[in-house]
Amino acid sequence: MRIVKWPTLFPLLACAVAATSLAQTSAPTPSLGELEITDKTRIALEKLPYYGPFDLIAFQVKGSVVTLFGWVYQGTNKEDAEEAVKKVPGVTRVVNNIQLLPASIEDDRIRRAVFRAIYSDDFLQKYGTPVLGLTTGRWGRRYWGRGFGRFGAFPGSEPVGNYAIHIIDNGGRVALYGTVNSEADKVKAEMDAKSVFGVLGVDNQLQVVKD
Repeated sequence: MRIVKWPTLFPLLACAVAATSLAQTSAPTPSLGELEITDKTRIALEKLPYYGPFDLIAFQVKGSVVTLFGWVYQGTNKEDAEEAVKKVPGVTRVVNNIQLLPASIEDDRIRRAVFRAIYSDDFLQKYGTPVLGLTTGRWGRRYWGRGFGRFGAFPGSEPVGNYAIHIIDNGGRVALYGTVNSEADKVKAEMDAKSVFGVLGVDNQLQVVKD
């Protein structure tokens, strides 16, 4: 699961997800109060119970105001994110600009198929981490990476665990966000996503961060 602080990574919502780009800007040095709010906001968002690899939330802190950006697959994540940040000490206002991805049977199929393609790839499985205590058997990485099982057919079903690569789909336009260890892994993730039937384009926004 990846929570990001804008402007390091701020997904700009365009007509199609594939047309999105990173917005980079030079910001003034944050105050100590802003740094503390930033840390606590990130922690609060990381605790959202239904935040998964089909969502991406970013935020910006200015003074005591926190602005939320990004996309979510389930509407509860937009509401829960705002409520969680409102409880952060020092925050006086939350501006919620999170976009709810449209519901679509075909988009659900593409999300699941791209997830399977990426996380069943021997080179990329390492970026998926199952929930603590559920690392083996049918509830482990292999279960979710190989087929989603009988629960995967229902809208709202998401893989259990933390995943470094986030998959944002809107009308067959797929964007990949998160961090990987090498340029080769970044390219492989894009190739896997492009291999899925129905994907019209892939916007690869994965960042390469060396260990």
